[in-house]
Amino acid sequence: MKLSRVLYAQHIGFMFKKHWLIQGKRVPIDTGVEQYLKDKGIKVEDALDFIKEPEVHERVHIVGPFERALPLDENHPNFKERPCYTLTNMNVLLEGISQAQVLTKTVIAEDKLPPRIEELAQLPAPKAVHEGVKKAILSANVFDCEQKKLPKIKDPERPAYNFTRILGITDRRRNQILTNKLMQLIEKSSDVDVTQSKYVLNDIECRTVFDKENELIQFKDVSNILVTTNKPLKHEIEDRDIPFIEIPDLYPIKHTVTLPKQHFYDEVSKYPIPSNMLLKHPHTTWLHYNATEVKNLYEEPVTPIQVLGRSLTHTFAIASSFAKQLYGEDIKDLPEPVYVNCIQTDGQRYHFGVLELNTLNVDGTDGTKNVWFCKNDVKLYDSSRYLGAMPALENYNPAVYGYINAFYNC
Repeated sequence: MKLSRVLYAQHIGFMFKKHWLIQGKRVPIDTGVEQYLKDKGIKVEDALDFIKEPEVHERVHIVGPFERALPLDENHPNFKERPCYTLTNMNVLLEGISQAQVLTKTVIAEDKLPPRIEELAQLPAPKAVHEGVKKAILSANVFDCEQKKLPKIKDPERPAYNFTRILGITDRRRNQILTNKLMQLIEKSSDVDVTQSKYVLNDIECRTVFDKENELIQFKDVSNILVTTNKPLKHEIEDRDIPFIEIPDLYPIKHTVTLPKQHFYDEVSKYPIPSNMLLKHPHTTWLHYNATEVKNLYEEPVTPIQVLGRSLTHTFAIASSFAKQLYGEDIKDLPEPVYVNCIQTDGQRYHFGVLELNTLNVDGTDGTKNVWFCKNDVKLYDSSRYLGAMPALENYNPAVYGYINAFYNC
């Protein structure tokens, strides 16, 4: 008979059935282990008899790789009845910068930076430095070898259409490469005395816990790069002629909207650098905006106003945790202001800000307030991609490097 595909399939099924019958009637082979254990004086019990016996046997404690975590419920030792409204670096505020103003009791000087930074930003940089910045942009967006699935492309007019998935460099990777290369260029072009008086730390976590109108709030943030110095940062600012954006009224929205409650938290703020270290004073913090990681609580697109709010809350978390390390957890109005610079970027757009922390008493809108100086939405370039099989960088803006260099050297 010709061995056709159907006959071949029948033979395979027949073989499996016979093989199953044979394997089901296998007789256990005596390996001699039982007799060996009896000779050693070790008692051997049948597993079935062990299960049937009602008496309680002593269980052997097996040491695993780690202890099992306790369930997060009301019986957990770290459970607290009072809820804490928590903001992390992965979510944003619903009302963005306006809600951040209310939470931190801050007024805004928009499109205004301290005079010292503006002066340093106008200083021309050598041509070789700008060539290095261009190479850094191309390295982050074109030359890197990372190939991972990028987010799906969606067409609003054809929401059901599936585009081909694209492999490329993720936004997290692009921001890390570009920021680290820019920091390297700035340190190479700065004076030795300036670089030796600073630390550059990566992925530093900080936490600040404070009360606002009888509600407990905490900011848990991660500074992608934190530059610290051996002396406090100072800015000489004449605010008499500066038009400030006052703290808005969010009614009927509450200031804790979209802040999830947590019952497991630490009531003590945490500044990442110990107080006995010499270079502990915060100077400049870098914050990356990765669109694939930072999300709204209700899965809506993140708006530009919400991105700006991240800068203020992030800088407030670092400045307030440092102030509490200096003066204690119960400090309200500070004896002298704490200044912290902030740079937020998505790899293409840059937001620059300086926070003047004057008080940690954030109740209401009266009394001493904090001040936020900012210059937002400055483009480093228009596009960085392959154009005609050649790497191309379009419309490079040298002013961005000037501000970054000014923030480091101020």
